[in-house]
Parts: sequence; C-alpha cells; structure tokens
Amino acid sequence: MQQFPYSVKKLLVAFICLCSWSISYSQIDTVQLKEVEVYGIKPNPSTRSAVPIQQMSTRQLEAIPMASVAEAIRNLSGVVIKDFGGVGGLKTVMVRSLGANHTGVFLDGIYTGDAATGQMDLGKIPLQDVGNIQLSIGQPEFNLAPARMFASASILDISSRKVDFMGKRNVLLASIRTGSFGTINPSLSMDSKINKHLITGMRINYHRANGKFPYKVDNGAITTALKRENSDVSDFNAVFKANLLFDDSSSLKIKGQYYETERGLPGAVIFYNTHSSQRLFNKDFIAGLQYENNSLKVVRLLTTASFTYTRLIYTDPDFLNQSGGLNNEYNQQEYYVSQAATLPLFKRLNLSVATDLITNRLQTNAYSVENPTRVTSLTAGSLEYTDRKTKIQGSILITAVNDDSGDSLSKEYFKFSPGVSVIHSLTSNQALKMRFMYKNIFRMPSFNDLYYTIAGNLELEPENASLYNFGFLFDKALNNTTSISFKADGFINAVKDKIVTTPTQNLFRWSTQNIGKVDIKGVELFGGFEKRFNKSWSIEVSGNYTYQHAKDITNKASVTYGHQIAYIPFETASGLMFIQYSNFGLGVNTIFNGYRYIRDADLTDNILESWTTTDLTLSWQKSHRARKYGIKAEIANIFNHPYEVIKGFPMTGRAFYINLFVTF
Repeated sequence: MQQFPYSVKKLLVAFICLCSWSISYSQIDTVQLKEVEVYGIKPNPSTRSAVPIQQMSTRQLEAIPMASVAEAIRNLSGVVIKDFGGVGGLKTVMVRSLGANHTGVFLDGIYTGDAATGQMDLGKIPLQDVGNIQLSIGQPEFNLAPARMFASASILDISSRKVDFMGKRNVLLASIRTGSFGTINPSLSMDSKINKHLITGMRINYHRANGKFPYKVDNGAITTALKRENSDVSDFNAVFKANLLFDDSSSLKIKGQYYETERGLPGAVIFYNTHSSQRLFNKDFIAGLQYENNSLKVVRLLTTASFTYTRLIYTDPDFLNQSGGLNNEYNQQEYYVSQAATLPLFKRLNLSVATDLITNRLQTNAYSVENPTRVTSLTAGSLEYTDRKTKIQGSILITAVNDDSGDSLSKEYFKFSPGVSVIHSLTSNQALKMRFMYKNIFRMPSFNDLYYTIAGNLELEPENASLYNFGFLFDKALNNTTSISFKADGFINAVKDKIVTTPTQNLFRWSTQNIGKVDIKGVELFGGFEKRFNKSWSIEVSGNYTYQHAKDITNKASVTYGHQIAYIPFETASGLMFIQYSNFGLGVNTIFNGYRYIRDADLTDNILESWTTTDLTLSWQKSHRARKYGIKAEIANIFNHPYEVIKGFPMTGRAFYINLFVTF
C-alpha cells in the first residue's frame, strides 16, 4: 500500500481542515445584480499586472489560420514552439528559454498535462472553441487560484468561447474547414440555456489530413523535390460542459472531454532518407469540476477536482531489437483535488491560501522500473496589498513529492518556493507604470526523463530556477475609441541542474541530461494600437520582439562554456493586424524566428538558419434573423518560405484553407 511521507501527511491534514472550514462556514447571502452594457475599448489586463501577462482575444484569433493553439501563441513574446514536422508533428511550447515542463496548461481552469513526458502537445487543442488565451509569467495574477498555478514558471490559461444566445434557448453552430494536404475538419456545437441557472454545451470536432506536403532537399550541388511521408493525422474531440449559477452568485462548472487520435511521426530527413514508420495513438479522458462559493459574506472559496486517464501507444516496427520493433504502451491516471480561499484582512490587504493533492500513476512496458507512482502536495499562500498607485503580492509555495518506483530508487523531496511581485504607477493618471517580479520554481523530472528504457536517466536531479523580471508599462486611452500601449521587460532566469532533452533520429527518442548551471538573460518589447472608428469599423495592430541569451555556465573548462543552449533562438518577433469593416475582416500575421544552434557548441556547422512566415486571412459574416453565416479564407505561409524548426524536420510551405460556418 502506498505510504505518504510525513511532510505530505501534514499537508494533507491541512487540506482536509481547509475543506472542512469552508463547508462549515458557508452562509447564503443573495444579491441580485442588473445587467449593464458598456461600449468602448476594453482595458487590457496585461498593462495593469505586476507579473508579465500576454493575451490573445477572440478578435486577434480571427487574424490567424484556425489550426491549433500552437499556431496562435507563436505571436506571444518569449514563446518558441517546437514543431516536429508540420501537419501531424508534435507541438510543444518553450517560454523564456525554459523547457515545456515549466509551462502549466489549463483549459477552463482545469489542468491538462502528461506525467510521462511532462509536456502538453498543443496541437491537440483546436482553435474553433477558444475565446481567449492568456500567458502569465511567474504566478497567477488573480488571488483565487489553485496552488498548481503557483507551481509553474509560466501559465497558459485557455478559455472557451462565450456563447451569445441572442434571446434564444438553444444555439447550434456547424462549421467545416478544408484545404491543403487533404485537410477536412468538420465541427458541431450545441449550447442550451435550460433556465436562468443552468447552461449546458456540447462540442464535437473531427480533423483529418494526409500531411503530404512538398519540400525540397538541397545538398549544395543538387536540389530534389520530395513529399513528406508519414505525416498524416486523424483525431476526434468531444467536450461536454455544464455551468450552474446559484442565487447567491456561486457557480458550479462541470466539464468532460474525450480525445482520440492516430498520427504518423515523420522522421528526420537525413541524406535523402525520407522513410519513417513510427506511429502514435492517443486516447485521453478528462473529467473535472470547479465550485466557486460566493455565499460567505467575506470569504470566497474555490474547490477543484479532476480525474484524467490517458492511453498512449508508440510503435516503431523498424527499431532493431529482439522483439522486431518497439510497441510501447503508457496508461496514466491522475487524481487531483484542490481547495482555495481568499479573505480580506484589512482594507487594502488580502490573504489567499490554497492546497492541492495530486496522485499520478503510470503502467507501461517501456520503463526500467515497474509502474511508478508520484504523490505531490502543493500548498500556496499569498498576501496582496493594493492602493491607488501600488500593488504588492508576496507568495510562498510548499512542494512535497514522493516518487515510488517500486524499488530502492524511491525518493522524497520537500521545497519552499517564494515569490514577490510589485507594480507601481509613476504618473497620476496611471498611464506609466513600473513592475518587478521574483519567483523561485522547482520542477521534478518527468517519468520519461527518469525511467524511459532507451533514454531515461535515473541520476537526474530536480531543476531549480530563479526568475527575475523588471519592466515598464505604458497604456493610455487617447479617447473613447483609441488606445495605445507599450511594454518593455528585462528578465533573468538562473537555472540550476537544467534538464535538457533533445531529439535524436526520431520524435520519441531523446537524450536527457542535467546542465549544472544555465544563465538566461533577455528583453521583451511589445507595442499595441487599437482604433474603433464606429461600431462596425476598427483596426487593431500589435507587435512583439524578444532577445534572449541562454548560455551554459557550468564549467569554465568545458568547450561549450558560455555557448547558447541548443534550439533556443537569439531573436523572435511577431506582428499581428486585424481590420474589421462592416461584415468583413482582414488579418495579417507575421512570425520571425532567428537563427539558433542545433547543438550546445556554437559552431558554424551547427547553425539552423532564421525564418519568417506570413499568414493572411479574409473573413465575412452576416446575420439574418436568428441565423449567422460566415466564411473565412486562409493562406498560410503566403510567400512559401521553406524552413525548419527542428533540424531535419521540414515545415509546410504555402497552404490554402476555407472555413464555413452557420449558427442557428
């Protein structure tokens, strides 16, 4: 039977006490509020936050091709998407040179991730149902949050699109997207307003593509035109949601999601060898609920619980072993429960506490140990002081982990992780602000990092990172219809025992190691302009630029001392423009990714060249009676620029898509 370490037991008792306290003090106090409609430019929370926050709204998402969340967040500062091969390839995120394991991904407040790899494939999340994407660095901006949100160096919070019932009880949305490389993507959603207290919704999304896009191989003497093989993908996604609103403004949100996919994993193109036979099969099920209790006169409570089951099968019939190939199967279960509370101590001082308990179990035939189990307890506390010009937030996160691998390798970890953030207005109109943030973060190696038979490393140490950020923000509404904003942030990430994983000859085989010390320094710049000429004509323009230098400073005698870490570009930039005129919308999106090295040695032979892509979208919408019609044309990589994100994995060139939808 699984035994909890003493530290976890103490935190479990604290969790039970907090839950009991929240139940025993619940009192109903009904407040009726009237609806108020506000016209004008909505304030941007990213220009008022003590921690760096970036977001993409529904309007900005309209300006890009509607593929997946991975394509959208490439527009954010400090973000690098590792894309292994275009259509069917895996897509993971790296923020400010920290690995994908440092980014916590939340869908409608429910964590989604993978205990085996520690990473989230963002290609799984379609954009059709996404209404807002927010990336926070350091810690959550809002007080009432699970402790898990304090346990990541960055938080990717994805919210579903809000439904406009327009006086109707039911809204049906049908759409289909089709285009290059055999893409066909029908989706159907049904939302019902049962009564003033209950809203339900269901989404079904199917996506298929053969992934046979053309590319060229140039060996310096001859250029050969080829087509990508084994890059097909077929996936099915179904979501059910229910939102129950009580008379006291408390709410209960329930969500269930099923995802199934089969995809080919295209191999690296080496010496014209285009053959690849690796396949990946996924079946994921997530069920979660969140109850926000506002019935207390002073205290607000947030209870979260979820269960996740994922099954992954990886096959490689060409792998040379006695079994005649690889057939690795991973079955994971996660049980998660959280209780958070906020209460005001004084007029300007608020206290927030949260405690989470997480159990991860894995059954697999691919590890050097049998069925590892990880029990994690997270307890977070924060104090926030706010006045007219200043906001200060201090936090502490207590992490207790027990890794049980069924043998003498079982280990326990206990870590305190402090954080502080400050924002202060330098002008009386609060247009110009300065901010500072410090955050210490602790992340465990994933199960694959430790135990995977082919590339696991049992000697890996947990990774510790200290994050510093100092910046200035300017945000001013010139009038009711025009606003401008600028942000400039400098950051330093000091990482000890950085866990680095790099692909070898295919996407599921990695080399994993600790790099003793890594020093990351960088600058992020942002500028935005928004103008609303009238209710139907507006323009929105934004741009990001990031410079980052992530170097190995472990050993001065090493040949790689002071060199850039592999696959981290020195520069990235993006530009986004969306023009709305009457029923028409025009979007232009440009992404630049600077040169980087494919190995830790900064040699000319290791350089992977920079690349730039530009996407164009044109949309039209029309409302007639109770129906809304729309069409969106998309051209991705309009200049057909060839490029690689990972060496040997060519990306798609110019592609055309058409998206049709109708709302009943």
